[in-house]
Amino acid sequence: MTQTQLEHTYLSRELSREEEHHAKELHARATVVDTCGAIPPGGDGSLDESIALLRRGGVDCVGMTLSAEEHDQRAAMDQITFWNRNIRKHSADLVKVTCADDIRQAKDDGRIGVYYLFQNAKPFGDDPGNVELFKDMGIVSSAITYNKRNFLGDGCAEPENAGISSIGREMIAEMNRVGMLVDLSHGGKRTQLTAAQASTAPPYFSHNNCYSVFGNRRNAKDETMQIVADKGGMMSTMPLEINDDYQPTVAKMVDHLLHALGVFGPTGVGVCTDFPKGRRSVYETAYIDDSGYLNIQYDGTLYVKRMKWEGPGCLQSPPWYPYAEGIKTYQGFPNITRELIIRDLDDSTIEAALGGNFIDLMSRVVG
Repeated sequence: MTQTQLEHTYLSRELSREEEHHAKELHARATVVDTCGAIPPGGDGSLDESIALLRRGGVDCVGMTLSAEEHDQRAAMDQITFWNRNIRKHSADLVKVTCADDIRQAKDDGRIGVYYLFQNAKPFGDDPGNVELFKDMGIVSSAITYNKRNFLGDGCAEPENAGISSIGREMIAEMNRVGMLVDLSHGGKRTQLTAAQASTAPPYFSHNNCYSVFGNRRNAKDETMQIVADKGGMMSTMPLEINDDYQPTVAKMVDHLLHALGVFGPTGVGVCTDFPKGRRSVYETAYIDDSGYLNIQYDGTLYVKRMKWEGPGCLQSPPWYPYAEGIKTYQGFPNITRELIIRDLDDSTIEAALGGNFIDLMSRVVG
C-alpha cells in the first residue's frame, strides 16, 4: 500500500498534489499548539526521540500534563522540578513558556514551547491560596476534576453528577484573579456547566469532544459549549472519545471539530492529542490488579482506577487508548491539517485552529 493509499484509509479522501503542497506549506506556517500533549522520556530517560517526533509533526508548543488522577500537592511539585530540569537539559530544542508571547518567541527561535497544566485541581487541596502558589511555579491551566470527585466538584465518572462545590467556586474565582486558565475537561456534565457559569474569565476545554457527535460521559454538551463560547472560551478536540469504533480516524476526529466550529465559530476551536506523558509502552505493560486499579508507571503515578477506561469507546485490554488512525504519534499531526483542507476550511480558520486561537486565549487570560 502506498503512502497516498494509506492516508485514504483515515482521511475523508485523497488529496490532490496541489492540496498536499498547500497542506505542507500551511502547517509549516502555522504556530501549531497541542493544548494537551506529552513529551515522554525514552527508556534511557532522554527526550530525544519524542523531540524528533514533534519536529517531524511540525508541533511548536505542547501543553504538558503534570498532574492527573492521583497526584497530590507534593507529587505535583516533584513533577514541576522534574520537568524544569528536563527542559533545561534539552534547552536547544525545548523552552518553558508561561505566556502567549513566550510561545511566539519559541516559534521564532526554532524551539518547542512547553507549558504546564493540571488535569485535576487535587494539588490545590481545599485552599484557594495554593492556586497562586502553583501559578508562580509555572502552572498555566488547571482542570476542575479528573473523572472522580474532589473538593471542587464531580468528575465525569461520578453517577451523582453534582455541580461544583462552594470551595470550587472560590477556587475558580482565585484562578480568574491570578490568570490561570479554567479547564472543563474530565468534569461531570453539571460540573462543566456550573464551572463555566461561575468563571468570569473565558473557560475552555483543553481536550474534549462533543456529546452531540458521540454521546458518552466524557464529551461536552452543546449547552455548556455555548456558555463557554459566549464567554470567549474555546474547545480543543482530540483523537479519543470520537465514537464507539475501536479504530476511529482523523476524519472522525474532525467531525467533532466541525461541530465545535458551529458552536464557537472560527475563533473558538483548537486541536490536541491527549497523548500519555509516560513511555510509549506504558499501556502495553499495564495490568488490572485484584482491587480494580490499572497499574502503570510513569513520572510517579503508579496506578489509577479502572473506571477511567470503562464505557463505549474504551478498550479493556492493551493498548487501552484507541487513538485515531492517522494520529497515533506526533508524526501524524499534519494529517489534521490535511483533513481540514479536505473539509474546505479557509487558511485563516485552519491556522487559528492549529494554535492561533489558543495563543489568543492565553494572551487574554494568562498574559
